[in-house]
Amino acid sequence: SHDGQGKGGKAYSTVRSSQALVAPARCMVTHTWSGLFVDLVAAVVADALDLSEYGAVAEGLAGGHCEALRHKLQARGALDDTYWICAFCINQHCSICGSFSPEPQQRTVAHAKWDADRRDTVTGEVFVLCECGEPQVLNDNPDECELNKFDQMMGLLHVEVQGFRHLVVVDRQFRVFSRVWCVAELVEAHFSRIEQRVQLCSCKGLHDDDEDHDLYVRLATLTVANAEASRPEDKDAILARIPCIREFDAQLQAAIFGQHGLLNRRFHGFD
Repeated sequence: SHDGQGKGGKAYSTVRSSQALVAPARCMVTHTWSGLFVDLVAAVVADALDLSEYGAVAEGLAGGHCEALRHKLQARGALDDTYWICAFCINQHCSICGSFSPEPQQRTVAHAKWDADRRDTVTGEVFVLCECGEPQVLNDNPDECELNKFDQMMGLLHVEVQGFRHLVVVDRQFRVFSRVWCVAELVEAHFSRIEQRVQLCSCKGLHDDDEDHDLYVRLATLTVANAEASRPEDKDAILARIPCIREFDAQLQAAIFGQHGLLNRRFHGFD
């Protein structure tokens, strides 16, 4: 939120907490910013309603059936459940609101992806950058930066909030597992024994056919060393905090496919 006069901006959660008493988040949400916003909201609503997938909720939201969903949340006593979503809980005005990520070399696959990510998925228009004027604080000032403290935040809430858990919103392209911030959060929760849940668009089993086999191979060969970040500095900062990439990758595979992994029961017919 900002005043539109170039005099700075605040996180949405800060504005809300100054207006009313807001309970600490009982669930942290990991998601990729390349996913549809309606899917993110739908996944949170589906989780609050204890549903196993968010596809139908996304259709309801897109169809304007918000009041019906609100009534369902109210009937379940979940309307005031609190979730940590970085887009609202971190002050994006002091980090990334005024620019896009560095432009890759033109006429490359990376440039095509970069150009698509900076455009509205409906209109195709380039997003308008924020003019709040808030001073930017990034990795070069780690103590003041808000972007680099997800593990400390998760640890604090895990200790102070009874039943604190972690929700992983899997986008329709499964890109959440290729983003370095998301991977780091996933492994942190797994390593800290924070209860983890997953929301997919559809819970129909992933079967041993060509398309799902490619997805399985992609997930089974994930390494944090190849994970993506909008800013190279972010990836460098995260990798610098990992003592052993091989051990981290093993934890990542356990978090995805292990006995209590997020996708342990989603794939059928794979060995």
